[in-house]
Amino acid sequence: MLKKFYSNIPAFFITVFKLFLLEFLLLTLCRFIFYFGFKTPDASAIDGAIVFKAFRMGFEFDMVASTYAMLLPTALLLLNEFFSRRTRVFYKAAFVFTLTIFWLYAFISAADFPYYKQFASHLSRQAFMWAASPGFVLELIFGNFSYYGYLFLFLLFAYTIYRLVKKIFLSHQLRLQTNEYKPLRIALYGILIIPFLIIGARGRLSSKSTTHEGLAIVSDNLFINQVALNPNFTMFRSLLFQKVKKYEVPPDIDEAIAFAKKYLHSDNTDPKSISREQKSDSAFLPYNVVIVCMESMSSYKMGIHGREILTPNFNALVKESVYFDRFFSSGIHTFNGLFSTCSGYPSMLTDHALRRYTKQPFVTLGNMLLQKNYNTYFFSTHDPHFDNMEGFFTQNGYKNTFSAFDLPKEKTISVTGVPDHEIYNLFIKKINETSATKPFLGFIMTGSDHGPWAVPKGIPFIPNADTEEKRATQYADWSVGEFMKEVKKQAWFSNTLFIFLGDHGYSTDGTYEMPLSYNHIPFVIHKPNSFKPDTNHNLGYQPDVVSTVAGILNLSFTNTTFGSNILKEKHPFVYFTADDKTGCISDDGYFFYDLISQKTKRLRKYTDLDQEDYYLSKKAKADSLEKSARYMLNAAEYFIRKDYFSY
Repeated sequence: MLKKFYSNIPAFFITVFKLFLLEFLLLTLCRFIFYFGFKTPDASAIDGAIVFKAFRMGFEFDMVASTYAMLLPTALLLLNEFFSRRTRVFYKAAFVFTLTIFWLYAFISAADFPYYKQFASHLSRQAFMWAASPGFVLELIFGNFSYYGYLFLFLLFAYTIYRLVKKIFLSHQLRLQTNEYKPLRIALYGILIIPFLIIGARGRLSSKSTTHEGLAIVSDNLFINQVALNPNFTMFRSLLFQKVKKYEVPPDIDEAIAFAKKYLHSDNTDPKSISREQKSDSAFLPYNVVIVCMESMSSYKMGIHGREILTPNFNALVKESVYFDRFFSSGIHTFNGLFSTCSGYPSMLTDHALRRYTKQPFVTLGNMLLQKNYNTYFFSTHDPHFDNMEGFFTQNGYKNTFSAFDLPKEKTISVTGVPDHEIYNLFIKKINETSATKPFLGFIMTGSDHGPWAVPKGIPFIPNADTEEKRATQYADWSVGEFMKEVKKQAWFSNTLFIFLGDHGYSTDGTYEMPLSYNHIPFVIHKPNSFKPDTNHNLGYQPDVVSTVAGILNLSFTNTTFGSNILKEKHPFVYFTADDKTGCISDDGYFFYDLISQKTKRLRKYTDLDQEDYYLSKKAKADSLEKSARYMLNAAEYFIRKDYFSY
């Protein structure tokens, strides 16, 4: 009887079920690969029931993604069943579309692994902030040898999908030929499949809520909460349903600006201005200035919180310098760090600042020191046109750009360009050639500590860490040590102020859903004949660089940045972003963060990485920090849109 019942089911219904099951199983397999391939040590201690719940929620996300993949093939196969005796166009279209969407899902799933390793989040529309340079980004993702396995995984998936989809469609065609044509039964099953598609697309039976990212939060462990999410879901949901809103001036913008004025100690009477005069009581000091923005340089690599010390040379430099141990990056991407360090503005949530904030120059060290007859330089290890780095820095006063293009091609060893020690050597060479009689400002952006990690051969140093990533960090640190050895030999060293900071940190386990290690970076001021070694515990963030360096130089100017001279002024809090997350650190040890996509807010005590969530028990504190970050970001965006936004 069951056999007869099965034989009477229309071919399209059976085929849709088989295809859905195939895609669902492939996505579930990817979840298991993600779990066992990226599981953090702290996740191993999570109760098995919580892990099971994460996987169960993951099935909902997989069901949604699989159902959406099957919507058009279902319609085409249904039409094919009606008209198969006259045309095969619907059959061919269904086959091609199914194969295409399954391959696309497989590619996103494979690319998500290295993306997650780099950014600690699944793929979303944020990946398209580099749409102008897709080839460069693909090399970043798949250019590392250790990532080739993910590319091979995609190719394996693609081949398997082709074979199985082709087999399912051949079976479908055979069933059409053997089944009796009964249009009423076909129509009935066509109606019957609709509620299954609706439930599958919603992901759940609840009438109040469809499946959304917030449902993935099943524990306080950041990795376990990522296990449930499906990268295809996060990617397409962010592209299709999280629309980019047209900027509108917030109704409380006057309050936000007034709050920002107080934060920045601005006493001007214009309610729509944060400007204030940063004056010096002494004569201008024409020091040379070297700003080294170190790729992925998190304070965690220095050994804080019991982590492995990967930077002995940099740590030695810190002992000879003024070191700010509570300093934070504005964002988690290189363009965030470059923008904030150069402009003195925080990073917005979604805009690509280097490309979009070009209406007019910001108040920068480059433009101010040009007026003091400085030579100004920007150095990059790779293509300076990537992310519009050269264009932005040129507009903002850094008139001479040098990069991998100024070195022999054979010195380029990866998509991130030449090794760090080569760009340091080029910097010393160019300074000696062009700045013998004038003071200079140099901005160096390193690259070796970014995947795809590559350590150059033929150097008198062999890193010994257990992973490519750590070995790259050790090499980058060695390069810093060699750079400082060489600059100390130069005639201009004694009159030079060195600034070292990270462009951003990196994601590591044991912090929070918004990894603090990604924004916690070192800030070092090195000029031994002017500053005694010291560790400063005051809060700081990248927008402070302009004001702080200007203060050291006794450079008076009208300050319209969102930073302060942190050698003289103290922040009650600092704030930052990480794609779709905002964070705020208070001076008394609290870390508030908002996971916007997941509609989740937390309050932690970050000093010792306390894992308890104090959001409800200290709601007033959380609300205060949330409001502080919102006001500062809203005020910054208001001025950016008014004065600097180009498109």
